[in-house]
Amino acid sequence: MPLIDLGYPLSNNTPPFPGDPSVEIKILASTAQTGREERQSLNCGQLTLPIHCATHIDAPYHFYANGPTIDQIPLTDCTGPAVLLDLFDLPVIDAQHLSSHREQLTAHHHAILHTGWYRQWGEDNFFTEHPVLTAAAAQLLVDCGVHLIGVDFPSVDRPPHEAHLVLLGNNLLIVENLTNLDAIGPRPFDFSAIPLAIVGRDGSPVRAFARIND
Repeated sequence: MPLIDLGYPLSNNTPPFPGDPSVEIKILASTAQTGREERQSLNCGQLTLPIHCATHIDAPYHFYANGPTIDQIPLTDCTGPAVLLDLFDLPVIDAQHLSSHREQLTAHHHAILHTGWYRQWGEDNFFTEHPVLTAAAAQLLVDCGVHLIGVDFPSVDRPPHEAHLVLLGNNLLIVENLTNLDAIGPRPFDFSAIPLAIVGRDGSPVRAFARIND
């Protein structure tokens, strides 16, 4: 069963969300370095980055002080059968755009929204003009029993973050900044986005992927 990588790679050039610090990868040791007597025998690095950078997952604690932190999230909520919804050319995704998919959403519990916005990655407007969900769209996902939503843009909304509040307030996980969704197509698939168990925190970088179930 083929696996499709749906996440962005991390490097010193990975753009952070505006206002967040940049990704920094330092070399702590390298086989190319030489010491006083002999060459180093290993490569080792250090990674520093904002939690909500590149492809990542939001835990309820991101907006709710009493919500589950990312280390408390059941891994079963982070993987499973998913439905891919094509929602192109919609600057605002409202409940009416999702209502025809109620049966699929109820059956799969993982909803991946494919808007094509990931093609703007690296462009000046990527973080400022992306699609958003309304609170009504978020509530429809909750009503359908969705456990996780994934989107190919950097945030499900903008301040005052009404969609975040509805989704995370109902313990629905959010995966942002997916890419390469075109490669999935109409085939049935499982979606996975496994977080690091960062104790007491609001989210985590993820390696997101689809497993095609042909």
